[in-house]
This record gives sequence, C-alpha cells and structure tokens, in this order.
Amino acid sequence: MYFKEKADIFGGVTVSSTDLQPSQKEKDMFREIMSKSLDHWRSRKVKGVWVKVNIADSDIIPVLVENGFEFHHTQPNYLMMTKWLPDTPSTLPRYAHTMIGVGGLVIDEEGRVLLMRERRGYYLGWKFPGGASDPGESIFDTAAREVLEETGVRAVGKALLCLRQINVSQYENVGDLFFVCLMDVINPEIKPCPRETAACRWFTREELENLPEEEFHEFHREIMRRYDTWKKSGRRGCHMASCHFTSRKCQMYYID
Repeated sequence: MYFKEKADIFGGVTVSSTDLQPSQKEKDMFREIMSKSLDHWRSRKVKGVWVKVNIADSDIIPVLVENGFEFHHTQPNYLMMTKWLPDTPSTLPRYAHTMIGVGGLVIDEEGRVLLMRERRGYYLGWKFPGGASDPGESIFDTAAREVLEETGVRAVGKALLCLRQINVSQYENVGDLFFVCLMDVINPEIKPCPRETAACRWFTREELENLPEEEFHEFHREIMRRYDTWKKSGRRGCHMASCHFTSRKCQMYYID
C-alpha cells in the first residue's frame, strides 16, 4: 500500500493529508505506509516529495520529521513539508522570500501632498499612506486600496516612481520590496481610518520642507526629490499595462 500521489513536471510527487483515509492518518499506520512509499518513490527515481498537511491532521508531522522531511512553508490551514530523495543537492524551489509593500504618493491639483501618521509602529512621523500587498493585487491595486483605507482619499495609480529594496526585513530570510506609486486624485476628501490612522492631512511643499527630520524622514524627502526630477524630465515614467500572453493574471510595467 502506497500513498495517493500527484506527480509534477519536475519529477516529484505531492501527497495531501486530505486525500488519506482516516486509518492511514493513525501514527503507526502512517509511519508504515510512509516507509513503503519512500522505497517505492526511490525505485521510480522520484526526486522531490511534497506532503501537504492539513491543520486537522497535524498529528502526522512528527512522523514526517522522523523520516527526514523538512518544513517548507505554511499557510493558516496547512503546512507543506518536503524531502529530497537523490544523493545530490536539493533543487526544490524555496517558498516566496520577499514581501511587497506599496506607498502612494498622492499629489492634488494644487501640488499638495497627502501624508498620514500611523497609530502604532516603528515610525510615527508623517509618511505616505501605504502597506503590504494582498495576494492577487497589482502594485497599483495595493496603492489605491491602502490610500483609501488609511485616509479615505480615492486615487488611482499613474506611474511607479521608485523602488526600495531591503535584503533582510523583520522576518528571517525574508527580503522587502517597497514600491512608491505616483497617483492621481479622484476624490480628495479625507476620512481617516480610526483604527490605523492617528492623523492625516494635505501638506504644501513649503510645509513639508519646514517639517523637522524626526517628523518627516529622509527617505520620504528623497522620494520628493525624485518626484521633482521626474516631473521636470517630461517622461511618462514606469506605467502599467495588462498583458494577455499568459493564462494567469499578469501586469507588465514599462519605462517610457
């Protein structure tokens, strides 16, 4: 008896705990079938074995560890574990190791800049509204959502102004990419989120320049300098266009 599996195009197999019979999830039975399955996979020259453990089946995790499986990634309702079978370095891909954040540089027709203060966090000075991208969002989608959630202002993405990369963020082995998105205002009315936003307002450029450094970080000042350079250049900038050469949702960003 072997575990039910699904083969992949890279010479590996995936086993899902939700496909197992209740008796197969009992530790002793699971241990016995896993031993036979590993021998079977080795005889077939299978390379990587993936086991998706539903949270309800977490009792089998110690048995997988006994058999040399390692943690690969986790989601709220499952843990993925892997084992590389050949006597060669593993070529199994790592899980996603970069977080994506987006800040919205929102400037109205009068040239005023939208800034907000967070209620909690590492930096409590004035900043551009923004936050982490949700699964399935484009960069412009994230910018529009975060600006609306934190300030109540409706705006749409116009161009990517710059990108900041941090190789190690607050999580181990996870980097951070932060995109700054220039945005057009649709509705300038401010309705700050009481849970996230301590203060929010429009600033003139003169008011920004007069803010002390602890109130407006050098990172944000550099973004404003980059904005001024971009505006003087007359270039369109890095803009987004949907593409149709893949079955998956995809956006391309072009620099003009």
